[in-house]
Amino acid sequence: MKKFLFLLALLLTVSSVEAKYITALNGQGVLIERVFVHESGAISIYIAGELKNLDNCTATFRVYIPPTATAKDEMLSLALFAYASGKRVGFHGSGCSTTSFWGGTQDVPVVNNMWVH
Repeated sequence: MKKFLFLLALLLTVSSVEAKYITALNGQGVLIERVFVHESGAISIYIAGELKNLDNCTATFRVYIPPTATAKDEMLSLALFAYASGKRVGFHGSGCSTTSFWGGTQDVPVVNNMWVH
């Protein structure tokens, strides 16, 4: 439990200057439907629920964690935990990313912080 709380505190404190809430901090969050790990180390998370599309990304059914994200491994662990337990998650991030693996036609929100509800 201590490790989980430490991880949660770490994820909530790591943020970029332009980052914003993709889901409301005190909202109900979203459910994870699928998790995809790309060859590059990036992660795509398919979600069910409402996102705030403040960066006007073309799609909001999936979010993207870049391979360079500082807490990428911790966010993957948190995503798998939430998926396995049926818990909802929240996201904080900035910008949109287009992934060539998915055809390169839709950009999705980029995540740099994540939490479990």
